[in-house]
This record gives sequence, structure tokens and C-alpha cells, in this order.
Amino acid sequence: MKNKTSYIIIGLLIIASFLLGSIWTKIRITEQPKDQATEQKKEVLGEEEKAFAAPKKKTPEVKFFVMSFCPYGNQAEAGLKPVAELLGNKVSWQPRYIVSEAKEACEARCANSVYDEKQCQQLVDNGQISDMDTCKKYFPYKDKETCLKEKCAEIKEGEYVSLHGEQELNQDVREICAWNIGDSKKWWSFVDKVNKNCSSSNADTCWEKQAKQAGLDVAKIKDCQKNQVSSLLVKEIKETEKYSASGSPMVFINDKLYDGGRAPEDYKKAICAGFEKVPAECEKVLGTASQGAAGGCQ
Repeated sequence: MKNKTSYIIIGLLIIASFLLGSIWTKIRITEQPKDQATEQKKEVLGEEEKAFAAPKKKTPEVKFFVMSFCPYGNQAEAGLKPVAELLGNKVSWQPRYIVSEAKEACEARCANSVYDEKQCQQLVDNGQISDMDTCKKYFPYKDKETCLKEKCAEIKEGEYVSLHGEQELNQDVREICAWNIGDSKKWWSFVDKVNKNCSSSNADTCWEKQAKQAGLDVAKIKDCQKNQVSSLLVKEIKETEKYSASGSPMVFINDKLYDGGRAPEDYKKAICAGFEKVPAECEKVLGTASQGAAGGCQ
């Protein structure tokens, strides 16, 4: 009888030890630090994100290269605007516009306008172009020299182009002039209104209403566009060449190319990371960060 009682006691102790061990394991899992658990989950799901890290400055510099009617550039401007409103003059904001010297751009296009039967056949086979006759329309010249003679010879030095046409070029200049007036809040309002209400086909008649609604001096912009266009565009070309900015948008934070998302919170985090001493404004959350961005005008 004693032996039987002993076996029962031993069995109960074994069961109790097992249960205690299970409970302890659950407690350890439950009490795991949340940050550690989150990081482990991210690693398992492949969601680990590498934060953008720019060199730090007392006053971060943000240069953003756009074309006034590139939809991707407009997307970047829409993302940057709330950050500019939040951080104001704590950041050096520098909008830049991607334009080209007309003759130089024409000569570059000529190199890509020469008909090549093998290349065309490959494009047709890949489904990029419907047939060979259509391909000949895209590549109309038998050699580069013919293109240069027919398309580029009459273009004068000092003429400029923008990717989406003459009215985009004019708007690029107007936005530069508006920025140089010195009221950044009015400039952001102007650009936002133009992006929403105008296009590369009507900007020359549309812009003035947007400028007035933004509170800008229309006469000053017109005078600037008339008398400073060449000097302004030469400066833009030098900047785009310096930064090898060939596509819209390209954003540089403290001279480092930013390649993350285009939501306001994305830009805010990246710019705030560029402060030597992060201001209190950086604690404000500007919505949800995006999952990255793609697309540009080149």
C-alpha cells in the first residue's frame, strides 16, 4: 500500500513539474520585449527596412529636381509640401528644374532616331511595337547625319527645351521666378494649384489665375520670365549636370540621393534624420509612410 502511495506521489510531482515548466515558458514568451518581438517578426516576414541616413547638418539642405508637369515630380512635390509647412526655414529648400539646351538635346535624340532593321525586328518580336512599318516611324532616319541636318541645323544656341513641351518650359521658368520672389508659402501654394488645375497644354493661360489665388505678384513673375529666362535656365542646367539629375523627381538631402517613398511621412523621416539636433517638429506624424515609390520622367 505504501509503495502504491509512493508511486502516486511521484507521478503527481512529475506532472506538476511539467506543468510548471510549460507555464514558465509561456511567461517568458509573453514577457519578451515588444521591440525585440517586433524585430524578430519583421525578419521572419522579410519586412526589415533600412532607414535613409544622410550626412547631418545644422540646417539640412533639400534639393528636389522636377519638371513642372511630370506626374511623378508633382507626386514628390505633394509629398514634400506638408514637410515644408511643418519644418519651414529650419530646412534649406531648393527646387530645381530639369531643362536642356535645345540644340544639344536634338543632337542627342538624333543618335537614337536611326533605323536599324535588327533592332526593329527585336522590338516587334517582343511586342513593344506592332510592326516594322510602325517602327520606321519611330526611327525615321537612315543615319545620324541626316537627322542632324534636317532637325537640328536650324536650332540656335541659347534655345531651351523641357520634356513635355514649350508650355512646360515656360512654367518651369515661372515657378523659378515665383520662388525667387522669396515667399516660400505662397510658392508652395502656387505650385500645388498649378499641379491640380493646369497642364502642359494650357499652362500659358492657366497659371496666372493660380498665381493670383496664391497671393503672388503676377507682374513680377512676368517681368522675370521676360528678362531673366536665359540666366535662370543656364543656372538650372549647371545644377542638373552637377548632380547628374536626369529624371524627375530626384531629391537630394544634404547632397545624398534619397530613394525612398514619396508620402509626407517618408520625406519627413528622411529630412529629420539629416539634422544635427532634431527639432521638436519632427515628432509630429504626417500620416502613414508609403511602401516606396517608382516612376519618373526622363
